[in-house]
Amino acid sequence: MSDIDDIDLPDIPRAPVDPSGDGFGSNTILTDADLDRAYPNRPRNKNPTLPFADLYLSLFEPLLANKKKKIGVGIRGTRALKPHEIRRDIIDQFISRWRNEVGNDIYPVLRLILCEKDRDRSVYHLKEKTIGRLLVKVMKINKDSDDGYALVNWKHPGASKSAGDFALRCYEIIRKRPMRTTPGNLTISQVNSMLDSLSLASKEGEQLPIMTEFYNNMNASELMWLIRIIMRQMKVGATERTFFDAWHPDAAALFNISSSLKRVCWELSDLEFRMDPDGKSVSLMSCFQPQLAQFQKRSLDDAVKAMNLTPEDPVFWIEEKLDGERMQMHYENGNFMFWSRKAKDYTRLYGSCFDDGSLTRHLRGAFDTGVKSIILDGEMITWDPRLDCVVSFGTLKTAALEGIRNPYGDGPRPLFRVFDILHLNGECLINYTLQDRRTALERSVKTVVRRLEVHGYEVAREAVEIERALRKVISEASEGLVIKNPRSVYRLNDRNDDWMKVKPEYMTEFGESLDLVVLGGYWGSGTRGGILSSYLCGLRVDGNHLEPGGNPMKFRSFCKVGGGFTANDYSKIAHMTDSQWIPWDPKKPPNEYIEIVAGGRGVDQPDVWIRPDKSIVLEVKAASVIPTDEFRVGKSLRFPRFRHIREDKDWQSALSISELIALKEEVEKEKAEEEKRIEVEKRKQRAGKRIKREYAVLGASDKPADFISSTVQGGPWLFEGHSFYVVSDAATPKKMGKAEMEHLIKSYGGKIYQTKDAVSDTHVIGDRNNVKISALKKEGTHDVIRPAWIFDCIRQHELDLQRGQKGDYILPIEARHVLHATASVERRVAATVDQYGDSYARDLTTEELSKLLQDMPGTFDRTFVVAFAKGLCERDQRELDELPGWMFKTFVIYVDTRDHGEANENLKPTACLALFAGARIAHDLHDIEITHIVASNCQQRLRELREAIKWRPRIPRIITKDWLKSSLEARTVLDEERFLPV
Repeated sequence: MSDIDDIDLPDIPRAPVDPSGDGFGSNTILTDADLDRAYPNRPRNKNPTLPFADLYLSLFEPLLANKKKKIGVGIRGTRALKPHEIRRDIIDQFISRWRNEVGNDIYPVLRLILCEKDRDRSVYHLKEKTIGRLLVKVMKINKDSDDGYALVNWKHPGASKSAGDFALRCYEIIRKRPMRTTPGNLTISQVNSMLDSLSLASKEGEQLPIMTEFYNNMNASELMWLIRIIMRQMKVGATERTFFDAWHPDAAALFNISSSLKRVCWELSDLEFRMDPDGKSVSLMSCFQPQLAQFQKRSLDDAVKAMNLTPEDPVFWIEEKLDGERMQMHYENGNFMFWSRKAKDYTRLYGSCFDDGSLTRHLRGAFDTGVKSIILDGEMITWDPRLDCVVSFGTLKTAALEGIRNPYGDGPRPLFRVFDILHLNGECLINYTLQDRRTALERSVKTVVRRLEVHGYEVAREAVEIERALRKVISEASEGLVIKNPRSVYRLNDRNDDWMKVKPEYMTEFGESLDLVVLGGYWGSGTRGGILSSYLCGLRVDGNHLEPGGNPMKFRSFCKVGGGFTANDYSKIAHMTDSQWIPWDPKKPPNEYIEIVAGGRGVDQPDVWIRPDKSIVLEVKAASVIPTDEFRVGKSLRFPRFRHIREDKDWQSALSISELIALKEEVEKEKAEEEKRIEVEKRKQRAGKRIKREYAVLGASDKPADFISSTVQGGPWLFEGHSFYVVSDAATPKKMGKAEMEHLIKSYGGKIYQTKDAVSDTHVIGDRNNVKISALKKEGTHDVIRPAWIFDCIRQHELDLQRGQKGDYILPIEARHVLHATASVERRVAATVDQYGDSYARDLTTEELSKLLQDMPGTFDRTFVVAFAKGLCERDQRELDELPGWMFKTFVIYVDTRDHGEANENLKPTACLALFAGARIAHDLHDIEITHIVASNCQQRLRELREAIKWRPRIPRIITKDWLKSSLEARTVLDEERFLPV
């Protein structure tokens, strides 16, 4: 492609314009007449909407009970239902009832169920404390009474167990003095109308009458769920995808390209209607749900393998992960629109044309003359021209507002870094490869320095190149990296291995751990409700930092620490500081002892504070020290984590500002020397290696391809003597085109035919019901096997070769492998697994084993396996780091079961426990990636282990098995030194 006009794009018609762009805006309450004019074809309900009470009685509470496993197991036919099937049945029954009793317009109720996805109603301007103050006035109780105080200070512990759960705290107080004890009569339509009014009310005088009406017409349970809707914190045990799939097969796809609940409800009210494939494309001025980066793998090698790169084309891209806000820009003939990842409209902030906004007024000439319309995907960050660098994300909105007031000032400004293009001149590009999209991007967009720039990338082929780039971003205190497959297409609202995050983890500690004084505390919420769950820590002001005649007991804020504590740690800290905590008064801060931040901005003020001489010292470890304007010291810790309570130290012997500066300089010097030493060692090792080169015969067939792990080369040809007819692409467990599937099968000795009847026993392979497979089903002459069978055969083949076994047989077909089969085959495949679904012929993957244990009845100890697997499905992906066990994802654990030359039976289950906890299990002590070794207290064996690992650049920690169990129970990674072998 030579220029913009040469970009060869298919003739794809534009998708329909988003009907939510009706011109009314999100701050307008529409009448029925307005809706009729804007949406003449919308579905109409035949009857009034259901009572709001029915929503929580027949949907919310049954779903929540199923989530907590407090309802009986239903029966579908003769088989007991699993929790996810019960969840779907509850939703299906409610939707069916709505269609039968109300009509086909489900929008009124879906905007309450999925309130966080409703962008047609503006925010309520209500936080927990504001709602608490409103309820105090509505119920006419004294704000200084126990209940009045508990509502406003909902995180503070009290006699109840609801601390940290605001809606539950409201329920407990409201039910003591309710206006109603039975469900109210407000309908879902009436509740929506009142919520619309509440969203437009910005002052207490406007909000109070609406909250009073809610209180007078609802019981305590209804009000609890109403508050969850207002706070947009439902968590009923079902995801948006579950509700979308229950409503219509195309609902999720339409939401992905429009971010509009209104479109999903009104365009897909008829189950018989199916969207045209071309209609599932992004379109101009319609907010789409962007592709997201997958969470990082256990190792950099695993990340590279997951992208399924081929030996012929092993290239991948490395991009810096930016510390900003994900943003999409739509442009057409001089008009702009901006949306965030959460579909929030930021057009007024960044600009709607070349004459307004903090950004677009500077973008004249940013597009090639051939560009008429374009959609860009990127990150909005803050650039400070005076510092000549990117500054923290928290300054973005302030910089944008200042850019509107002073468009040509020299202060911080928004900078849009673009890394993808989704639409160009009326054509959707999501089905083009990233490499082709990048070509279109570079020829369409021109750099406007420090306003709009195309984000750069590095071309890489090996995991070691990621490590080099990662060390660079760590030194620059950057967010991390994103690695991308340049051959991948853009997948809306999806996380997959084509884009993966790589973030700095606890690869090394920052020098010695730091001893910090606790200055303040923050009340927790959720599972940590009712206790001080995190602490504000500080450094002692000394030397040149202490004013003449100043208080020697003065401290400056340095970091917040909330990770690594066990219940015993919290209890011990509470005991040691009992009766010493003082409520924080913003009007009278303890400036004599504590400086929070210069200028009154930065870190959140603590809920309580403590005098340094009455406080305790915590030992804290971290990845690095970074500059920040959030804390008064001007620096803070990256990824701080609690390690110990230092009972042997007090405020006078804790770390000071001068000592931190000296320690940081020393660590940086040692780090540079260590990196130099390691590089010298690597050069020596490379020089001493002799690489054995294999000779290839021109025209000879290839050896089996490196597909899954392929640590063993050569060996028997798995599919020799078998014939295959591949009918469709592979969709699961990994995406692979038909041609790639055929090449893979041939590389393992199989023969490929383009007709089912070439050989009598041809294996027909397909993963979706296309025309050819539908014809095969009607004929009934062939079974259709999913590509997953091919992948399982290859995986088992390689595992067998690694164990020294022959590995020359193909697996029997299981039920999970069958897309279509005759009755005789179905009976045969039923005998390939046991009653729990465990295969007799192959090794299960970790995911399969976890699911098997989850569904298996019994009373054995499944420490956190069920909760972990279930949480992966139901929680927002951003919360994965908080799930039990997920914190072990970066660990490589070797379980040493030797004890005086014999097997130690007590340690054998530990490997299974560590595996479920997210760790990779090393089977060889010589694995250089090992981070932890689980061993017994046998002194002779401990000496052998220490001797074996003492020369490694990174020495693994030797710990007892109690470290794994205790960490899982505490739901955080505990300090290893508590669990060293005696």
